[in-house]
Amino acid sequence: MKVEIEESKLQTAYANACDGVKDFMESLFGKKVFEAAKPTLDDYKTIRTYEDACVALKQDAIRVDSVNRDTTTVLTNGGDRVNMPSHIVALMKLETISRALWGRDFQPKPDGEGSKVYWYPWFALYTKKEINDMYPEQRGALLSAHAHHGANAGFGCLDATNRSSYADATHGFRLCQETEEKAKYFGQQFIELWAEYLKFNFTVGNRLK
Repeated sequence: MKVEIEESKLQTAYANACDGVKDFMESLFGKKVFEAAKPTLDDYKTIRTYEDACVALKQDAIRVDSVNRDTTTVLTNGGDRVNMPSHIVALMKLETISRALWGRDFQPKPDGEGSKVYWYPWFALYTKKEINDMYPEQRGALLSAHAHHGANAGFGCLDATNRSSYADATHGFRLCQETEEKAKYFGQQFIELWAEYLKFNFTVGNRLK
């Protein structure tokens, strides 16, 4: 019997395996097969986790001590514990990932003439049925709020002049990518972090596809 495995899927399995399993896979396929799986700024698809982004950028990862609902306790370099809103921690991680996805040679720059196009991940946070099933006050928050200097400081905000999910990149420049392909990868590969950042009345992980 012959079994064929796509190299990209094999590398993904290797990247998510524990050390013992990695040793076993290296003995089966050889170490060279997995060299491309190491996080590098030369190939954005090797950035599969926030930790990968930190490795590629050669920076320390945020150390999470505990999570209590919407509050995350992080450890400083001095060992102190600092309580932060979980969505802010998620945003900090997304900004790090975004820089790693840019690679070595790209960095977005403001363009007053509008000649350059940058890309963001785009999400539908709720289905029509989910909106219909909301309590009136929940639905009202989606359809009648306008957070001009608050919620629109990243990717999405609530704006009655448009729709319940309004994309606005006027203040979220750090999360843009130079190609549609990269933006799609950014959104799909790190969807749980995006949900943690953007969530409103749903639990991260119970509805992500």
